[in-house]
Amino acid sequence: MFFYFKKFRVLLLIGLLLHAGSCTKKEDDTRFAQPIPQKRTATFAWLNDITNVNKPNYMAVFTSYYQHLLKENKLDEAAEILNVTCRNKSRNNLFDDKFINIINQFSAQHRSQLPVAKTLFINSYFSDYYKNQGSYKKAIFYALKSIKAEVSDYTSCKDIADAYGDLAFCYYKMGNQNAAISYNFKALDLNNRINDAIGSARIYNTLATIYFVSNDFASAEYYCDQAIKYSKKANDIDNVFITLENKMIVYEESNNPKINALIDSTYVAFNQSKIQSDDVKVFVYCYYIIKLCKENKLSEAKKVINELAPIVKQTNSLDAAVEFDEVVMEYQLKNNEEIDTHRLITKVIPYLIENEDYNRLETYYTLLKENASKRKDYKTALYYEEKANEAYTLLGNTRNSNKVIELDKKYQTQKKEQQIATQEKEIAKKNLTIAWMTFLILIIFIIVVIFQNKQKQKILNQDKINAQRYTKQLLESTEEERIRIARDLHDSVSHELLGLKNFPGENQGETNQKIDRIINDIRSISRNLHPIMFDKIGLKASVEQLIERAQSVNEFMVTSDINYNGLLSNSDELQVYRIIQEALSNVIKHADAIAAKISIHERNNTVFIEIQDNGKGFKLNEIIKSSKSFGLHNIIERSRAIGGEAKIKSNKNGTTVSVEIKIKS
Repeated sequence: MFFYFKKFRVLLLIGLLLHAGSCTKKEDDTRFAQPIPQKRTATFAWLNDITNVNKPNYMAVFTSYYQHLLKENKLDEAAEILNVTCRNKSRNNLFDDKFINIINQFSAQHRSQLPVAKTLFINSYFSDYYKNQGSYKKAIFYALKSIKAEVSDYTSCKDIADAYGDLAFCYYKMGNQNAAISYNFKALDLNNRINDAIGSARIYNTLATIYFVSNDFASAEYYCDQAIKYSKKANDIDNVFITLENKMIVYEESNNPKINALIDSTYVAFNQSKIQSDDVKVFVYCYYIIKLCKENKLSEAKKVINELAPIVKQTNSLDAAVEFDEVVMEYQLKNNEEIDTHRLITKVIPYLIENEDYNRLETYYTLLKENASKRKDYKTALYYEEKANEAYTLLGNTRNSNKVIELDKKYQTQKKEQQIATQEKEIAKKNLTIAWMTFLILIIFIIVVIFQNKQKQKILNQDKINAQRYTKQLLESTEEERIRIARDLHDSVSHELLGLKNFPGENQGETNQKIDRIINDIRSISRNLHPIMFDKIGLKASVEQLIERAQSVNEFMVTSDINYNGLLSNSDELQVYRIIQEALSNVIKHADAIAAKISIHERNNTVFIEIQDNGKGFKLNEIIKSSKSFGLHNIIERSRAIGGEAKIKSNKNGTTVSVEIKIKS
């Protein structure tokens, strides 16, 4: 895996120290803009397109075009197309002897005729090649040659930044975290000078690795996300998947429950992306195989292993082969299969030792120990345990701590005078900035306080106006109610009684009918004043009667959902009844609704009331401030009176009045 190892710690002081050094460095911060692409031939454009590099005729087209340029003595253009091809093949880990011979011939015959900056790509290609092979010392050799060159333009800045990134990665893989961090920040500085998103993504990936091995998983995840962000910015989908694999490892080590979802989504996304990078496929599939093994889906794991085996062989990458061997060992241990320990001991382990890949070496020894333990060969298991500890010791914290002290002394003595002068200027600038920021914050604070006070006063004034309006409307409503009652008594009851008085000779049946009408009128008037049976039948039955009357009189459908067991007192229940009565009356009079629903529920010492309709709705802010809002204020004030809170929502789809009453225990 990209950084699959355990129990290793690195002091983060190094990173902070070197980061501070890179931030205060003022020697040369010249920025270079990407040169405007010159007009090129259609063949050049086709070869430059990285999506074509996997096509069968790519190398044939390159060879023909490259030889043509050399014959015409167009050396600059030949170097440029060779650079393009090197970059595209490296990005896809396509390394072959035929192309390497072409590069070596160009280097021997023409390199000396060109400026150094135009041939740095050769070092980059061989650094990538040996990095892919896991030969980190050889990769370092070529990267060191590049960083000796002078940064003079966009291209040289990019090539040297890549060289620093290669050095950081190689030293990280070899366990030298001090050098890795130092080169990382140098690469990041150069990438910032050319706004290179791809290069920055690589650096963030390596930083995520270093924080991972120090068990700072939050920072590791953060840098993974930064690497993904910059990779997407550069449309570098290959690196997005490589970083996703790194994030899986962070999740695994930190026992993050999101790891399985991340593995599955990455596996699915990779297969849907149609990316043709075998190297990336090895990374993604290997982790998916490990997940299947942990879930005991061994038959599925075997299918993926069989699918991946020829691809690993085709990549011709020892690093990918070693990683695949590790996954196969995981499967064989899980499936109780025999492991070819002889091949591992004679080929894989020496390869890891030669390249100082102590991280993976520790993992292999641990797997071999588990295999020996399963076979109850405890003597061999103990031997591999000791070997694993030796690999860990090579990456131990003691050596790193000593290097921190050494690096710290070197840092403190280097360019001290320049740093002091720079810091004094920066302090002066910061003090001025702080003064302006303090003044600005004070002004903003004063403005906010004034605004808040005005808003509070505005709310208080509006509440006062609403209270006055409500009181006035309450008095007017009371008088209107008295007038209505008087009219009802005069027009119905008095009229009927007068009829009985003036026509005493009518037959008994007609008299009884008139008496019944009088009684019904009196009952209706009485019911409007106060539901007589409320105290006896309770809130639920009273609301159901109210619904029944509303439907029979208005040809209007009202449904109910009542789950109430008498949590409120009688007086509070009566106010709830009035709230529902008022809300239902508003629906009938103003909503033009087809149906309404009344809900009453109690839960956890709280009563919830809701009246909902599907009418035309209204603009709440306008109505609540107008003289027509007595009914709404009536609902709000009655709710407050019984310790509740009313909320009214209205739009073109209808209106909802909800009241929540919390019972104090």
